[in-house]
Amino acid sequence: MGKMAELAMYQSDMEELHDQAIQDDVLIRKHQKVSEEPTPSDVVKSRNGFDYVDEGYMRWRLNQHYPIWSWEVIKYETLGDKAIVVHGRLKIMDEGIPRSFDSVAAHRIAQARSGSGYVDLGNDLKAANSDAFKVAVNRLCNVADDVYRKQYIDNTLSQNQYDKMLKS
Repeated sequence: MGKMAELAMYQSDMEELHDQAIQDDVLIRKHQKVSEEPTPSDVVKSRNGFDYVDEGYMRWRLNQHYPIWSWEVIKYETLGDKAIVVHGRLKIMDEGIPRSFDSVAAHRIAQARSGSGYVDLGNDLKAANSDAFKVAVNRLCNVADDVYRKQYIDNTLSQNQYDKMLKS
């Protein structure tokens, strides 16, 4: 391989790395922006001392920021007559990059007051599915990070802010 061909290959590699760095920066900024958006207080609910957000709100925000997505239940099973467990996978298209996150959630099976039978296994399965979906949306897409205490706000100075401070 001649020096010119080697130089062209090196330049091509550098351009690819530059393009990847720009794409990474776009993703980081997007996720930070979504994370920093405050969740409206009217959609934050509380149960047993824990805050949570309704599944409809999570789906709405997912549609806003990541309109190409799918949710698939990989597996569900019962743990005896105590709980239903759902394993689901959220797939999104994130600025042209396919990404996915697997999530697992369980929901206690409601027993009939008479002591024999169940109240509604379908509702218990839907609740476990909804919880798994919300966990995946939060972890993969940063929706409602403030509610689920996953938010990190970067307070470091930009180079411009740093330079301004030095001039003052």
